[in-house]
Amino acid sequence: MDNLTIDTFIQAADDFEASQYKVLAFLKKYTDDLHRNKLYPAFSDLIDLGNELHYLTDQLSNFDHSFILNQKSLGIEEHLNYFDPEKNDRSDVEVVFNFINWAMPAIEEAIDEGIAIYDFVTENIKVKEIGVVPLYKNEGYFFIPDNESEVIHVYHFDMSLFSTNSSPLRTLKTTLIDVIDQDDVNKRTFEDIKLELIERFKELPNPAVYSIDTDLDFPFMETILPVSKRKLVRKISA
Repeated sequence: MDNLTIDTFIQAADDFEASQYKVLAFLKKYTDDLHRNKLYPAFSDLIDLGNELHYLTDQLSNFDHSFILNQKSLGIEEHLNYFDPEKNDRSDVEVVFNFINWAMPAIEEAIDEGIAIYDFVTENIKVKEIGVVPLYKNEGYFFIPDNESEVIHVYHFDMSLFSTNSSPLRTLKTTLIDVIDQDDVNKRTFEDIKLELIERFKELPNPAVYSIDTDLDFPFMETILPVSKRKLVRKISA
């Protein structure tokens, strides 16, 4: 199933009921994932969609040619004829406006559920340094548990900074390099594993190394890993 996009809401001008069916189906998929504590991609998709819809309703409230120009930045030019005042009357705009107002309460409720899960997971994840942290902290390794599978994932990370028109952004590129049984980790320390990594990857003789600590057994790829990466970026940037 594809992601729910702003196009679906614009197409309500053609078929209101079909668009309703599609939105309800997507929202069920998103909320089912959230109910299983699968945070991503549902949470980020919902936030992006909510932001776009708030922007769209603001534009619809002041319907004019500037709206048409602004919509080109959202990449939905193929639907602009619905809102071109030279081609259609205002009824199509009102249909879309009403459709968004119908959908927004359910979308915002799902976003609130996602926020609650995200905050809970963030509060139950700790990031710790392993050994002495070097001055250059933007490259190294981190250990993170998958408590559902009872393993520890070992990742290499490389954090980079790039600027946008609004603000600088940090991105964390990660590569899985090992998976270790938790029983095996109990027989040796993270310090031991750090030394093994230095011996194995000699091009990084003094890496920054962190461990992620959590007792949560939430889905790893959809929740634990993405939330941990965000928290690790904050830790490195502090």
